[in-house]
Amino acid sequence: MDQTKRIVVIGCSGAGASAAKMVKKLKPSLDVTIIREQEERGLLTRCATPYIASGNVTVDSSYKDDKIFSEQGIKLVNVKAVGVDRKAKKVTTADGISYLYDKLILTTGARPVILPISGIDLPGVFTLRTSGDAINILNWVNSKRVKNVVVIGAGAIGIEIAYLIAQHGVNIVLVEMLEHIMQMVLDSDMSKEVEKYIKEKKIGLKLNQKAKSIIGQKKVKGVELSLGKKVKAEMVIVSGGIQPNIELAQKAGLKIGRLGLKVNDNLQTSDADIYAAGDLIEYKSFITGKPMFGQLRPNAVISGRIAAKNILGYNVKFPGLINSFATKFFDKSIAGCGITESEAKENEIDVISARQSSISKHSMMRDKKPYVVKLVFNKQTKKIIGGQIVSDSGCPVKHIDVIALAIKCGLTALDLTTLRCAGQPELSPDPGIEPLSLAAESVFERLYNRTGNGK
Repeated sequence: MDQTKRIVVIGCSGAGASAAKMVKKLKPSLDVTIIREQEERGLLTRCATPYIASGNVTVDSSYKDDKIFSEQGIKLVNVKAVGVDRKAKKVTTADGISYLYDKLILTTGARPVILPISGIDLPGVFTLRTSGDAINILNWVNSKRVKNVVVIGAGAIGIEIAYLIAQHGVNIVLVEMLEHIMQMVLDSDMSKEVEKYIKEKKIGLKLNQKAKSIIGQKKVKGVELSLGKKVKAEMVIVSGGIQPNIELAQKAGLKIGRLGLKVNDNLQTSDADIYAAGDLIEYKSFITGKPMFGQLRPNAVISGRIAAKNILGYNVKFPGLINSFATKFFDKSIAGCGITESEAKENEIDVISARQSSISKHSMMRDKKPYVVKLVFNKQTKKIIGGQIVSDSGCPVKHIDVIALAIKCGLTALDLTTLRCAGQPELSPDPGIEPLSLAAESVFERLYNRTGNGK
């Protein structure tokens, strides 16, 4: 008989909050305690931070109040957890108080990568992770009357914060060490669609270059690039990725993977009574089965819920990551899921891909907007393994969820040729140019013979 009575959750972002609330929903009688950092209050929608930093939304509107926990009887401890005694099954906080647990969920999250370059600690250099970071950026822009900003890293967050700050009349230069923007999630042909638009918007773009150093004495004056050029700046925003906060887990003697805390398919760590979720853990790719990063809020929320269910004995497997994402740059919407054609080739998967252009509404509608979809198929299995969208309208980007579901369900190119999406002049493209089915049609002949079987 299960003797679980006390659940302790360390961390209170997407994963921790979701885990605690799910435990209480499924079994209200359990004693649930969340231990979080002293400065934490409520639940931050972390994807709001670029919008806070640019003044587009407020901090208060981006938080859910602590009532979401207290109303369910979840206890909150605002003192940092400093130790886990697995033998005694207790968590100790910085004030010396211990909290006993029957099951523990670690959701300690991640922190920004700090580049090992000179000048990184100068006033005017920022990372963006918390609401405090966002407010500091906003205050610096306003109080220093910033006119020139360098953003290091042209991933999803990098291009997002670049366009949001540029809307306020600030000159922006994006610096990316790879050959193309968002190269880990977009193929070069799709990246180029966005890069052309970035230049049209008068945003500086320095590809294939690293930030060698940040120039200045008492404050930022500029950035020196690896090819020798110096770029003027009164402010630098570093968007170079994040790294998991594994220190508490390491100290407790839990097994660490190459990219984060090691967990099994049930999100159980090397200790059967300790589960983990969110940005802390090492995820597994649905396509390749290899370890991968998955620091996106949807992954955190779902992993938190699954950890909670498994603590209660539901035995739910956390599926490998398809890692759907979406971002925005001015009027351009960008999304992707699965793996790129380039990544597939790196993993020796023989692929066939197709690009298909379409428009957001029926052709007679005056406000229709163009977009392009790319689908990637495994040539051997004929199953879809990746998708990317670049659109001038926000609505088509939601097609990425259809593609992600198709990947999860193992749909083939033949399956997608018969996909029938809802059609209405103001809400969708004409069914005759529905891009997912047409992209599948364009590879159909190359994959199938006249009997419908594979070649």
